[in-house]
Parts: sequence; C-alpha cells; structure tokens
Amino acid sequence: MTITSKVTTKSINSGTTPISDVPDAPTIGSPSNATDSTIDVAFTPAVTGGTPSLYRAVSNPGSVQSTGAASPITVTGLSSGTSYTFTVRGENSTGNSAYSQSSTSLSTTSALIVDYLVVAGGGGGSGSLGGGGGAGGMRSTVTGTGGSGSLESALSLDKTFVYNIVVGAGGSAGTGQSTKGTNGGDSNFSTIISIGGGGSGWGNATPPTANAGYGLGNSGGSGGGGGSAIDNKNYAGGSAYPANQGYAGGSTIPQQSGAQSTWSLGGAGGGGASAVGTDCTGGGGAGAAGGSGRASSISGSSVTYAGGGSGGGLSDYGSSAGPTAGGSGGGGTGGWNGINPTAGGTNLGGGGGGGGPGGSSPGGNGGSGIVILRYAGSQAANGGTITSSGGYTIHTFTSSGTFTPTNATKSSKATGGIIVTDGTYWYHKFSSSGTFTPTQSITADILVVAGGGGCNQDSSGGGGAGGLLTFTSQSLTAQAYTITVGSGGSYAANGGNSQFGSLTACIGGGYGSGSTTSYSAGNGGSGGGGSGGGTTTPGTGTSGQGNNGGAGYSSGFPYGGGGGGGAGAAGNAGRGISDGAGGIGATSSLINAMASATSTGQLSGGNYYFAGGGGGNGGTGAVTNGGLGGGGNGASTSSQSSATNGTASTGGGAGGGNSSYPRNGGSGIIIVRYAV
Repeated sequence: MTITSKVTTKSINSGTTPISDVPDAPTIGSPSNATDSTIDVAFTPAVTGGTPSLYRAVSNPGSVQSTGAASPITVTGLSSGTSYTFTVRGENSTGNSAYSQSSTSLSTTSALIVDYLVVAGGGGGSGSLGGGGGAGGMRSTVTGTGGSGSLESALSLDKTFVYNIVVGAGGSAGTGQSTKGTNGGDSNFSTIISIGGGGSGWGNATPPTANAGYGLGNSGGSGGGGGSAIDNKNYAGGSAYPANQGYAGGSTIPQQSGAQSTWSLGGAGGGGASAVGTDCTGGGGAGAAGGSGRASSISGSSVTYAGGGSGGGLSDYGSSAGPTAGGSGGGGTGGWNGINPTAGGTNLGGGGGGGGPGGSSPGGNGGSGIVILRYAGSQAANGGTITSSGGYTIHTFTSSGTFTPTNATKSSKATGGIIVTDGTYWYHKFSSSGTFTPTQSITADILVVAGGGGCNQDSSGGGGAGGLLTFTSQSLTAQAYTITVGSGGSYAANGGNSQFGSLTACIGGGYGSGSTTSYSAGNGGSGGGGSGGGTTTPGTGTSGQGNNGGAGYSSGFPYGGGGGGGAGAAGNAGRGISDGAGGIGATSSLINAMASATSTGQLSGGNYYFAGGGGGNGGTGAVTNGGLGGGGNGASTSSQSSATNGTASTGGGAGGGNSSYPRNGGSGIIIVRYAV
C-alpha cells in the first residue's frame, strides 16, 4: 500500500513580504435560480492551497464571466432560453487555480417580449366656467404614443416575476368656486408609469386670494386648461409633465374690449395625447376645445385614447355657439347655460369638461385609464381580459390587477402605492397618503420629500422646497406603516409635512414673503424667500432637510423677491445674485435609482433632483428660474402671470407672483425600495 501525503505551505515570508500559495481548484456545485439573463453558480472552496481573494465563474457557451468573494456567484449577461454549464476557479495575487469540473446544465428562461399601452386617468374639469381637464398620460409601443416622442420599445420581461398593474382613476370634478378639478390617477405596468392628467382651473370675477392658483390648470400627463378670464386676467394651462406623454393645457388670455361677442370668457381646453388644449382668446362666452387624443391598434382595432376636455362656456355675452365638444379620445364636452359638462371617457383617459356659468356649477369627472399588453403566440400569462388577434395574445386591464407569466414565482414583498421592479429592486411610489404593508420582514431604503411652500402677494419671494430625507437599510416587519405625503402650500401657507411610519418627519417648505402684507417668509424644510420692497428677510430651513431662502431686494425699483431654499442649496438673493433664483434640489445615487425606476423627479445632466426652491418675483424683467427639483419659476415684471406652481410630487417651492397671481407649492412624495 502506498500512502501519499501533501503538505501545503500557505505562505512563505521573503524578507518582509509574505508570498501566498496558489489556490487549489474549488469543487463545483449545482447552478440554480435561473432568470432570462442570470444564473447562480454554487461551489465549495478548496481546503488546501492558498486563500483566494476572489472566485471567477465562467459559462459555456459564451465564456460569460462574473466574480465574487463567496458562493454562490450570480453570472449576469446570459442569453435567454439558452442551456449553460459553468466552471469556477480561485484567484489571488500569486496566481490562479485550475478550473473546477463543469457543472450540470441549466437553462435561462425565455424572456417574454411584451408590447404595451398604458393610459392614466384624465384630469377633472372645474366648475364656474372652468377649463377642461387634461388627458391622462399615454405611453405605447404600437401605432402612436403621447406627446411628441417616438414610439417606445417593447419590454423584455423576466418570466419569473409577477407584475403589478395599476389603472388610474379619473380625477374628481370641481364644484363651482369652491374646489378645483383634481388630477387623474397614475397607471403603471412593470417600469412603465403614465402620469394622471392635470385638473383644470376655474373662472371667478372676484379672485379668492386664499385659493392661490385657482384659475391655473394643473400639470400632468397632459395639462389641465386655464379657467375663464372673466376677471380680466390670464390663466395659464398646466404643462405636460414629464415630457412625451401628452401636451399642455390651453390658456385663457384676457380680451374684454370692443364688442362683447369678441370677449374671451370661456374656459380653455385641456391638453390631449396628440395636441395642446386650445387657448381661449375670444368668441364671446364659447369654451375652447380640448386637445385631440391619439389612436392605437394594440387591441386589434384602432381606438383613440387620451383626449382633452373642453372648457365651459356661456351665452350671456353674445355667443350662441353652445357646448364645445371634447378632444377625440374621450375628452369631455364643456358645460353651457343650463347644460352640465360631460365626464371624460371611461377607460380612455379623457379629461373632464369644464363647467358652465354659476357659482355652484359642476365640472365633469376625468375618465379612468387603461392598460393593454400583447405578445406574439399563444397564451403565456394570466391577468386581465384575454383575447387574441393577428397572431398576438392580448391582455386588457380596465381595473388594477396582476400580469402573471406561467410559473412566475417572484412577487413584491409589500403592498401599497405604485409598484414597479427593475429586476434587482421593488419600488413603491406614493404620490398621496396611504399605507405600506410588508408581507414579510424586509430591509428597505426610503426617500421622503415634504410639500413645497406657497408664495405671498406683491413682489413675493419664492416658496421654500419641502424637507428631504433619505433613510437606508431600514429593518421593516410585516405590519402596516402609515404613509403621509404633504400637499403643496397655497397662498401664504407652508407645504405639508411628509412622514414614513414613525421615522423623522420631513417638514413642509416655508412660504415666500410678500411686500404689502405683514407676512414674513415662512420657516420650513427649506425657508421661503424674502419679498422685494417689504419684509426682505428670508425664512430658515431645517437642518439636514433643506436650506434658507434668499433675501429680497428693496433698495430701488424694480423690487425683486429672493428665491426659496432648496434641499441642495440656499435660495439666491433678489436682484443682483442670479435674480432670486430658487435653490437647487438634492440628488444622489440612491435618488437617481429611485427616480429613474419610478419616472419621478426632475432630470438634468444625467441626475434626478427633488425639492428645488421656487424662484422669486423677478426684479429685472425676466422670468426667474426655480431650482432643479421642481421649483416654480418666479414672474417677470413684464408678465406677472408667468409665475408657475411647484411641480407635483417633487416638493418644489412655488414661483413668486403678485396679488393677482399667487402660486402653489408642489406636493411631496415617498419612495420605498427593497431587494427582489
């Protein structure tokens, strides 16, 4: 009998430098957890030889390589529907071991290539000669998509995941001169989120300063139309935000001279998926038309979606036009004397029609959205109403649900909000208050942004951004966590606080100061800007959440309001230092990942920002920029109506206006992510 022994020297000390031994080959294990592009490769380290600093797994075919410090190694970048074997070796600074024996074979899953149409809920129309609601945002890979962008690309879905579907509800109608129409609900599938249409503004002969921005259309997938210029003021339509889901709402432009039959007294049209809402510039009391929708044939036949609602009108000033029809694709018809407006089309994402005359006249509700998915071949998933046409299987969702490929095993580990996945993390987006409920213990990262501050009157400073905090590696258990999302501040009001469960609350942004009132600038998450010509002292921010506002300028006309503070920088002083620009918002690698996955934040230069300060009322004649992160622009001295609201779901501060054109801060947001 022959006995063989092996003596392994782990290291040799040569002078002062230890020399490590070359590693021995590890023992291969069984590959597992295949997706359409990854496989986990298990192995057992050798008990002899030098200690590896890393291990390298190599695929056959393709020689695709990934490294790791321990077993298993996840090999990424594999081709879908392909059978692979793997070998593993150890490596250190002295050298590399031999490769292990080959593993058993395992195939990646075949990706499911899915076309989609995702339409959000349309915005509600406002009463009392209100504008039309904006259509819900429209994103599509077939025939046509919303806005001026190109058709999007089909998704390659990992068939091991269950995908959440949300169909956005239509926005609620406003009633008379008490409430505005609200934005429609977002719709989503996988990483595709379409934004709800903007609610419209209402008309009023006596502006209520306590309702800042009452006549303005809200921003959304398509913007809401401005309310009637019956008070002889310009009311801008809401912008389409984000880009390439729809178009802006129309504006009302004062024209009350000459024959009454030429006065502009109706509401403007809401934006649609393929056209801006029509401005109301004349025609007596006629309401302006909503923007047209866009057709898609994803369902097997051509259907037009996402039409803007038309503005309300009246016959009192020489117009006999009657109600104005909404934009094609479910846009609601505007109201008229004695005739109520119509709602946006159900499951078309149409904006609601604006109401007719009268202090209690209603607007029309926005229409609900829709999600339609299709893939080539026979049925390979469950969910929605399933049909077939032209060689495709089609899943139509008229209400929320799940899209579940056959044999899918991975689903979200919590409920609440809009849920998306990028394959590595699940993300839950809350643009309004709700509940986040894990179904098991998880470790989560959380972004919390409070509502931005409003502005005051006359040479107002910009509103301060809502406070912003990130919480990383939070241990959460299977219980309900209360989500509070702060609203944007209105006239002379701070934004609302936002909070996740019992974590530190983010403080709403402070409001901008005005020159003809006793109001000082508000303190908050970030401070409001000081006014030009009045209380020039800015508000202070909350340490760790935001920054101070900028001082106003009152040493000579034209006066300039200071910018609201942002989460990333203080607001600029009025007239002389960037003309009172709002402070920049915050960005980070975590914020970038969350915003990219959930289609939120403001993108600039490859980074996403939240919580930008509002620009102060311009003292130099030019519009004053809001800070990156949704800060509203301050008005110019030549156009006091050019101030804008802070952007919804960013916590941006309001742009500084004057007594006739106060603006609102943007609402906050909470985003939660955890590993798949």
